[in-house]
This record gives sequence, structure tokens and C-alpha cells, in this order.
Amino acid sequence: MLKRLQIQNLAILENIDVTFKEGFTCLLGETGAGKSLIIDSLSLLLGSRAYAEWIRAGEDKALVRGEFEISSPLLKASLAKKGILLEDDQLIVERLLTKSKNVVKINGTPLPLNELAKISPYLADIHSQFDYGKILHPENYFEIMDSLSPAKAERYLQDYLLARSAYFEQKKEYEALLLQQKKIEEDRDFLEFQYKELKEAGLEKGEEEKLANELALLRNYDKIYALTQEADSILHSDFLDKLYDLGKDLSKLSEYQKEYEEARNLLDDRYYELEDVFSTLKKKFKNLDYDPSRLEELQSRESELASLKRKYKKNIEDLIAHRDHLALLLGEKGNLQEEIKEAKEKKDHCFEEAYLRGQELSSFRQGLAKTIEKEIRHHLKDLNLESAFEVRFFPFEKSDDALTEDGIDRVDFYIEPNPGEGMKSLSRIASGGEASRIMLAFKALFLKCSGVSTIVFDEIDSGISGEAASKVAKKIQEISLSTQVIAITHTPQVASAGDHHLLISKTTKEGRTFASIKELNLNEKVEALATMIHGKNPSEKQLEAAKEMLFRS
Repeated sequence: MLKRLQIQNLAILENIDVTFKEGFTCLLGETGAGKSLIIDSLSLLLGSRAYAEWIRAGEDKALVRGEFEISSPLLKASLAKKGILLEDDQLIVERLLTKSKNVVKINGTPLPLNELAKISPYLADIHSQFDYGKILHPENYFEIMDSLSPAKAERYLQDYLLARSAYFEQKKEYEALLLQQKKIEEDRDFLEFQYKELKEAGLEKGEEEKLANELALLRNYDKIYALTQEADSILHSDFLDKLYDLGKDLSKLSEYQKEYEEARNLLDDRYYELEDVFSTLKKKFKNLDYDPSRLEELQSRESELASLKRKYKKNIEDLIAHRDHLALLLGEKGNLQEEIKEAKEKKDHCFEEAYLRGQELSSFRQGLAKTIEKEIRHHLKDLNLESAFEVRFFPFEKSDDALTEDGIDRVDFYIEPNPGEGMKSLSRIASGGEASRIMLAFKALFLKCSGVSTIVFDEIDSGISGEAASKVAKKIQEISLSTQVIAITHTPQVASAGDHHLLISKTTKEGRTFASIKELNLNEKVEALATMIHGKNPSEKQLEAAKEMLFRS
């Protein structure tokens, strides 16, 4: 629960320090006095967006600091993982705003804003007077329903979304193959021409290197022949015989001097190696021949390859790859029809899997719906709306369009505000006052499940008066028995139900506006309540009536 709120230099809130207690606290004050700024300050502590314009004129920074008492084991575990330690279950959240940045600290430890937003649902829930709009838009209903059991709902939803994603990925692959097939059919003549040309070219890997080497020989035959003749004369000299004789002499020397043995061994190894080299070279020189027809053939092949490379703008390796790809496309080495068949089978299987997961999600939500219907009827009765209430599911026709991001069906809330008039969509018939009470009914239900220790109502009683306002006051009072409630109200019935009352007022000094906040004692509560009912300067009789109303609540 929220124990203390400190605000410095936030708009007209120059220096506010207020303590909050258990139960039901009412925030009172004239319109424009600064009550909504208190709610905005709490929103900042829960990770909402900040605006530099909120910093008080003439100041460089603003600070909002909240002290919370924590009881949630899940929140404690989450904070521990972030290295944030609690002392006596106390959590201090600070939000510092400057012109260029804002800083978040929890118990003195800096934390990214998105991390603050993750833990804020455990700290407090703020319901503004505009939130009832959610109850009037069916696209929000799954989110509202899933919050009754968020962990399980998340698991079912994620299983469905993963299966849905897998299906659309497989569908994409299948459609790509169909498109490929269509393009092949449209371009078949051209592709077949390319394939025939490349196939008849007889391209081989490494062919260019071999071709270049052989051409270099034939084009430079005269020079190569002269060099080989010179080398051959050396090979046929007594060069190896002399090496052999040197080896024999070193062998004899090593019998007398061991130091020559190593040189003899090395020479023996080299001798036999050179003998092999000489033998190979002699064969090569002997077989060296010049063939003009072969040169012409090779030059023609070189020209053919160069022409193909220019035409296709690819090197030989890429041309071979392109030829093989065409073979697959045209069915010579592969079967596109078979690929399409397999892809379709996978696609259909993925669809059935996604649809099954969608059915599981829908079944889970329909189970939630039974609980919601029962509880909402109960709370609506407490709120002077004895209305039938139903959650209706409308499954989509089984097709790709059924796999929406929210599930395989849509949902709507139906209500019968006037007995005998029949059930109608809530989004079409609820007035502002009815919507506020319906949203309060949902809040009463979901607060039991959320574990949040503080709820803030910003004019939840807007558009309500008379007996309905009394029922709303009683429901908020009921909620406050298990959850700390902080509420801005302009309704006497709601204000009279509060345990604690804080008055926000605004004054002007030396051309500057200041807001202040104070806790009211009993007499001040009576006067504030009488003023809400009758206006300023209430009479003694009116004060007595206000006191009676306060004690009766």
C-alpha cells in the first residue's frame, strides 16, 4: 500500500508531503485545485510518460517520491532478481524529471523506466474517469477477461500465437512456391532456352584454369621449347653421377670421421629425390609437342566461355550454379510439384494446429466468462443495476481470417438494463453513469485476483447521483476493506463513505499559484461535506445534516 507521497515542483505542486493510510481516502477540492495532479504524480511512480512541461515554471527539475509497503511475494522475488533489497518491506520509488531526461530509482537503485512499468501492477492500479471507455469497446474485452487469470491466459495466448505464427510462415513458403511455379510457366520457353544453352556448353568446375594453362603452353611454345632443351641438356649431363660419387666419398669419410655421416645421409635423401624429379622432367620434355589444331580448339572454347560470361554477367562457377538451378526449376533434376504438395500438407497441418490452440484459448476464456457473468451480476445488483449480464462468443468461420491476434472468435458483453427489453450489446446502450458502475463492478471482481494493494479512482462516480451514488459509495467502501482505496470524488454519498479525507486547495501569492493538501479533522469533514451538498457557507442545519450523513455511512 501507499504510505507517503512527496512532490516537488510539479506544476502548481511546489512542495507536497502527504501520508496515506489503510482503508478509503477521499481527495476533495474544487475543480482545478490540483487533485488530478496528485493522480498524475502517482502515475509517474507507476511508469507513465513524463512531460518536461510539468516542471514548475522557473525550476530545473521536479521530483516525485512514493513510499510503499510491500506484501506481494512475487514482487519481492522480482526485485531480488534486480538486486533491489527491501528493509521492513518498504519500497521507495523516485522519479526525477529534468528538461532533458528523467531518472527512476527504487530504494536508491537506478532502474530503466520499462522495468518500473513491469513492477507497477503490483504497487497500484489507477482508474481514471475515462477508463469506462474500455467497457464500451469490444476490442478491449479479451484483455479485460484475461486479467481475471493473467498467468494462465498468457500461456494459452502464447501457445496460440506461436502456432499461428508457424502457420503463416508455412503459408508464406507455400505461396512462394506457387508464385515460383507460376513464373516458371510464364517464362518456361525462355528458361528452357537458357538451360539448353548452358547444358550444351558442358561447363565444368576448374575448366578455366586448365584452359588458361594449356593455352599458355601453346601460345608460348617457342620460348618453352628452347628452355626445355636447355634444361634437358643439363638433365642428361653427368650432374647426378657427380652427386653419386660425392656421396660415396662422404660415406668413406664417415667411417673415419662421424661428423660427415649427417651430410652423407642428407645427400643420399636429396639424390634419390632429384633422381625422381629428373625422371619426371625427362618424360615431360620428351612429350612436349605443338598442335595448331589444339590451339585453335582451345581459343574457340575460350571465346565461347567469354561470350557466356558476358551474356549472363556471371562467372563460370555462377553459370554452373544457374544451370543446375534451372534444372531443378524445369523438373529435370527435381520435382517442384512434389515440393508444392509437401508444402501444402505442412501448411494445412500448421493451420489445424493453430486452430486447435485457438479452440483451447477460446474454451479457457469461456470458462472465465462463466465466473465473470456470475460475479458481475452480483456486483451490478449491489450497484443498483439489477441487470442480466452475459459474455457472448462469436466464432469466426474456419479460415485464415479466423486466426486473429486475439483468437479465433470475438466476444461481446450483453446487458439488460431494463427488465423485459431484452439483452443488448453493452457498447451500444450504456450511459456514462451505467458504464462507470459496470467498470466498478469489473474492478471489484478483478481486484480479488490481481493482488494489487492500492487502487486509485479518479471520479469513478462521474455522472451518478441519488441512490446509485449511495450504492457506488458502499461498493467502494467494500473494496477498501481488503484494498487501500484513494478516490477523487465530487459526490457527497461517496465522500461520506471515506475513512480519511484530504482537501486539496489552490492559492495565489505574489503572482504565483500554489496548491496545498491537508488531512481534515471531523469538523472539517462535516463542513466539506455540507459544502459539497449545499455550497459555501452552509447553515447549522445543513452542517447537522452533513454530520448525520457522515456518521450514517
